[in-house]
Amino acid sequence: MNTQVERVTPGCTRHYDGAVPRTSGRRTDTTFPQGSHAAATWSIPSDYGGMTSALLRRSRTFVEEAGVPVQILTFSATLDVEETQARLLERGELVPGVTLRNVWEDIRALSDERVGPQPGAAPAVRPRGTPGELVRVEEDDQGDSLRELHFRRDGTLAAVDERRLAGRQVTLYTRDGREGRSWTSVWAVYRKWIDHVLADEPAYLIVDSKSLTKFFASLRRPNIYTAQLVHGAHLTARATDPHGPLARTRAPLIEHIDDFDAIVFLTEGQRRDVLERVGPRENTYVIPNSTELPAGTAPTRPDRLAGAMLASLNGRKRVPHALRGVQRAAARTGLGITLDIYGDGPDREKLERVAAKIPGATMHGFVRGAADRLADASFLVLTSRAEGLPLVFAEAMARGCVPIAYDIRYGPGDIITDGVDGFLVPSGDIDALAAAIERFVTLDDTAMEGMRRAAMATAQKYAAPAVVNQWADLLADVVRRRPEPASETPATTSLARRAAGMLRRAPR
Repeated sequence: MNTQVERVTPGCTRHYDGAVPRTSGRRTDTTFPQGSHAAATWSIPSDYGGMTSALLRRSRTFVEEAGVPVQILTFSATLDVEETQARLLERGELVPGVTLRNVWEDIRALSDERVGPQPGAAPAVRPRGTPGELVRVEEDDQGDSLRELHFRRDGTLAAVDERRLAGRQVTLYTRDGREGRSWTSVWAVYRKWIDHVLADEPAYLIVDSKSLTKFFASLRRPNIYTAQLVHGAHLTARATDPHGPLARTRAPLIEHIDDFDAIVFLTEGQRRDVLERVGPRENTYVIPNSTELPAGTAPTRPDRLAGAMLASLNGRKRVPHALRGVQRAAARTGLGITLDIYGDGPDREKLERVAAKIPGATMHGFVRGAADRLADASFLVLTSRAEGLPLVFAEAMARGCVPIAYDIRYGPGDIITDGVDGFLVPSGDIDALAAAIERFVTLDDTAMEGMRRAAMATAQKYAAPAVVNQWADLLADVVRRRPEPASETPATTSLARRAAGMLRRAPR
């Protein structure tokens, strides 16, 4: 059982020698195992949240802190790679050395020769896409057949993904309509693409999306090391102990825990709960997400009554609790406590109606660079039902903004020392939340500044150099545990791992 990553430097390591820019000397001695590095996620939504933000930041810091290029692999058929790259570059989320790739975009770019038409096949008339149309979905009248038509940017048909009751088939097409290679599973397409993208050398792949857990658990390649990063809680909010009900989307994590070279948690508390459930494992690690610390060492002196919240506007975040907590604290103290809420989501209109009735509450919607607004806030409120490791904590604390949070699984209790650098209150207890806000805003100046400085010191644990070095240690440890990947066949490796897992899961 690994409680921390053992530092191991394999014999074959390298730095990248100038092809990829580094930062100005923050850390130049971090070495990663030789090979290529990638991250996998389903898509990059335009209004992405914490998981995608953490993935993008980690990929940038691999480049900037260690000179390690990263390919971000995506699988969504509707992702417009060109538009997304332009948007991320404008936001500063992509740097030279971080490449965005998509399986369907790469299929569109295949030459006609690589599409593989049958010799002598004649051109044929195929459906064409309209300008800007990348995907078209067609259903038959009974809903028994579903076809996704994938178009190139010139409007020609690149692929058809057809799903029938009898099965599924993905077929490629040349630009003049000749039928090419086909597969009876979309996973087979994904595997073919992964084998191409990560073909030439040992590859280290961090899987960020929970929707890809099953696929990558099935991907046994001797040259690819896989690490599943767990961004959210695996238990439902009603779980009372580590053996409680699993979140539906996290069940594959437990089922396939032995099919990854590494399972990486954001907090020690979550790793401990998983091991309590499944038994000891050598492939579990804890690495937090990093944050970009602002320049300067002294906390700002914002209005002590100014609160902030950064959250997706959905039921899991329980934003009404934050609003009512601030409202009750203001009523108790007679002070003009405010709450600025940044974020968007399905509950926005409903929450705007609630906020309109609470003096000092302001809904800002999605704001680019909202974390920088935290420097103007005195305290941060988090009222989620469940989390992994809320990145917003480190972002707030680094700016001297003191967190006041429900003590949920997982995250708050792993970061906050109650009464020192923040406050923890029982989950769902709005009166306790209001009392903590009241306690904080009525502190004297010396005590308040002390809490701000303590919060900033805590945030240093999540600085990019420290976190990147932990990833280098983890990957080196993975190589140590599986040092000769070419000596194993995918079939024997998978069978051996599954057998070992069955034995470890047997009743004791």
